[in-house]
Amino acid sequence: MDERPNPDPHASPASPFFRLVLVACVAGVGVLMVFPLCSHLARPDLSWSARFLAIWGLAACGLAGVGVVLWRVLKRAEPGLAAVSEQQAGFLDSLPDRWIDAAIVLSAGVSLFLELAMIRWQTSLLPILALCTNFALLACFAGLGLGYALADSRRIPLVAALPLLGVQILVLTALRYGLPEWHTGRLLLTASFVSSALCAQAGMWALVPTYYLLAVSFLLTSLAFVPVGQACGRLMGRRPKLRGYGLNLLGSLFGVVLFFAASSFWTPPPIWFLIVCLGVLPFLAFRRDVLLAGAVSALVTVAVLVWPVDPMSPRLYTPYQVFERLTTRDRLLEIRTVDGGEQRVMRLPSERAASEIDPQLRDAISYYELPYRVRGQSGRVAVIGAGLGNDVAAALRAGSEHVDAIEIDPAVLRLGVNFHPERPYSDLRVRQVVDDARSFLRTSGDLYDVITYANFGSPALLTSGSSNVRISSYVYTVEGLREARARLRHGGVLSVALPAASPERGRKFFLMLQEAFGGHPPVVLESALSHWLLFLEQEGKPVAIPPQVLARGEFVDVTAQYADPSVVVDCPTDDWPFAYMLRRTYPFSYLPVAALLLALTLLLARLLLHGGRPSPGHLQFFLLGSGFMLVETKAITELSLAFGSTWHVVGIAIMGILVMAFLANAAVALFQCTRVWVPYLLLLGSLALGYALVSGGGFSPTPWGRLTAAVVLTCPMFFSGIIFSTLLRSGGGIAGIMAANLLGAMLGGFLEYNSMYFGFASLYLIAMVLYALAFASGFWRGSAAAAKGVTASS
Repeated sequence: MDERPNPDPHASPASPFFRLVLVACVAGVGVLMVFPLCSHLARPDLSWSARFLAIWGLAACGLAGVGVVLWRVLKRAEPGLAAVSEQQAGFLDSLPDRWIDAAIVLSAGVSLFLELAMIRWQTSLLPILALCTNFALLACFAGLGLGYALADSRRIPLVAALPLLGVQILVLTALRYGLPEWHTGRLLLTASFVSSALCAQAGMWALVPTYYLLAVSFLLTSLAFVPVGQACGRLMGRRPKLRGYGLNLLGSLFGVVLFFAASSFWTPPPIWFLIVCLGVLPFLAFRRDVLLAGAVSALVTVAVLVWPVDPMSPRLYTPYQVFERLTTRDRLLEIRTVDGGEQRVMRLPSERAASEIDPQLRDAISYYELPYRVRGQSGRVAVIGAGLGNDVAAALRAGSEHVDAIEIDPAVLRLGVNFHPERPYSDLRVRQVVDDARSFLRTSGDLYDVITYANFGSPALLTSGSSNVRISSYVYTVEGLREARARLRHGGVLSVALPAASPERGRKFFLMLQEAFGGHPPVVLESALSHWLLFLEQEGKPVAIPPQVLARGEFVDVTAQYADPSVVVDCPTDDWPFAYMLRRTYPFSYLPVAALLLALTLLLARLLLHGGRPSPGHLQFFLLGSGFMLVETKAITELSLAFGSTWHVVGIAIMGILVMAFLANAAVALFQCTRVWVPYLLLLGSLALGYALVSGGGFSPTPWGRLTAAVVLTCPMFFSGIIFSTLLRSGGGIAGIMAANLLGAMLGGFLEYNSMYFGFASLYLIAMVLYALAFASGFWRGSAAAAKGVTASS
């Protein structure tokens, strides 16, 4: 895009920005009106058109009044806001040279820290935002990209960044906790978003408020990032391009390290956004009243986050999830995740002492102890997803000699240690293992008599037979279960727990286990009272269910139901690890979301850039950004598979990607690289090698295999960085290049949805096509420029 999208020096880029802010704020207020209206008007006697007109007609009337008041306020405040924005730009231009490097690092660090904070906060508050994968990331990219494109503007409205964050936090928090759940239930049931059954029952109009919420969240997030990107791009323009880009990478690395450090201490959102506010306030120090306004906005934002919306259910933010701590009627601990999953501590006596107890409690005892009754002896046991300790306690009651309790979330494990009444984690026979299940099974040399998979998925997803949601899990894949089988002794039992499921959902797990055990089908038992399922396999021989189990009516053998070949599903694999999707389906349910985000981005660009058009020279950077996004996604998923899907592995992977980009930038500056065809060839070759290795079975879990994975997956990042930095030396202004690169990353985010149908390996092929187009566009542009020069000279 043009380096000067606003060629008229008297034009006012601040006015459309603040007017967009006004629209976004009014729309945010509308969110709190639309959902109650939808609930009250969701009557079967109303037609689709009557519902639609009633909802939006009433909402429009209410918003009109709010809009008129805010418009008058804006008209009075706009001259002052424009003056402040001009002074903000002048302040950044007048910073002493000795502070510029530190300012670039700080601004880039703030932008990336805020990006990670927004992604985590939004998805932890409303599951619908987590279901729309990459939603928050794309909103951040759109705002930063447009901000970089406006870096040369004479006005930078950074003063609006913190108030916009506060408005979004207030609106979404009020929506989540300020309205009754029957108004907002569709936002808490993630599977309903793509459920065709829901649309058939309630009509497509039921999804309109959800799309409206997505649009408002996207606008508020993007607009908050625009001035942040402007400030960072403006500062980078005061340094040579390679130096400015290198400082930006250092700042981004600093932001990632700081956020993952904060997450490691289980800090809540008030701490995250307080850090963001403290990073923004130094840039507002050019006027005392502006600094005071920023400080007040920061205090209000943090106060909203700190406010105890539900004092009886305190929330705990771990590096993996957020859950609420509750107390059951019998004063035992219960935790609930934001997506509807739950775990509760149970006080269960041994089966011999259970003859006179409540039938529900006896049912739970039988369910937990069944794998050990099938095995007949329980020497060494591994509990995958040990959680609060119920399965561990059952293993101890069965007389196990040793129990490995594998739990990826240390907070859940600590709660089980402190609050389980049977104190299973304090038993000397139990070893606590904080690790990813796949990583543990791959690296452990132990053999077990029983391996039990506790239910650590989301019941809301598992029990929805019509949902097709995009949540990946490398634990529930054919390869993952095959590795578990390799850890069984002869006659050892593998047990997989599943809530009451549809025939399609149960069929997926049936086929996974059957393929993992060489074609031997599992036995599926259903608990008579709770209707939970247990899938059982035995190494080296058919599963032998004790006759008294079925005779006493505790369980029902439902193997035939899930062995029905007429039920067609697709088996999850490491390349397609979507255990919650029924079959490979092209993500048509995500296309409306993608179209909505694309339309909003184009609208923001049209209004903010004042008719500025993209420069042909930026097409190559746009395509480089798209390809890099896909390669980065594939690298993170493969590294997580090779080293474990723990939070620190993901953090190290992101940091490693930034380090490779920084080293590439330093190499270009040191060796004065001018040609890009060699790194292009190396890049395409490394992607082809990665595709071949992944398609051939992936990387082995050995130390050599992990080293190979790290090298093969990070080399494309280095070669791509070489290309970007080399082109950056000879390209136009760095702000426009960064804008094109970030907006190109949005395209990569949309293309990443193709993995839902083609698998993750396909991202290599798509990235290769994008990089080939980038090379061709650069070659075509160079040839066109040369031909133009020859024509001019003649």
